[in-house]
Amino acid sequence: MLDVTAEVAGIRAAYGRDEHRALAVYSDVHVALEDAGLHPYVETRGGVAICAYAHDGTLFVVACEDALPFNRWAPGALAGWHLSHVPEDGPAPAWRCVIYDSLPPHPCPHEVGDLRLEPLIEAATAHLAACSHRNTGAGGRA
Repeated sequence: MLDVTAEVAGIRAAYGRDEHRALAVYSDVHVALEDAGLHPYVETRGGVAICAYAHDGTLFVVACEDALPFNRWAPGALAGWHLSHVPEDGPAPAWRCVIYDSLPPHPCPHEVGDLRLEPLIEAATAHLAACSHRNTGAGGRA
């Protein structure tokens, strides 16, 4: 089984300028995931995302419509949260559960969905308790 604490420590130790920049912008998301008992880190391959390992080695990915913007506070830059649960950090996971999406249904440049972190974290913890993929090893590291 994956030692998520060691895995995240290794990822964080290899942070470069972009990861530190993203961490500064999304530190509140990082802290909220950590406070929920998850093991977060910043991902910058293919764009910015905040990822967090669950204890079973599965992964939560916080993004927006696509990647998170570096300039979070620019008008229309961050329209809402998109949270998915996947078996591992990779381009084509064996399964994907979209568990929270606060993006407006038809985002226009200045329309913003719910950017509060409480509903995002509540969705993550509720999903983790009920997910049928959890601890099954189905395509994951568990």
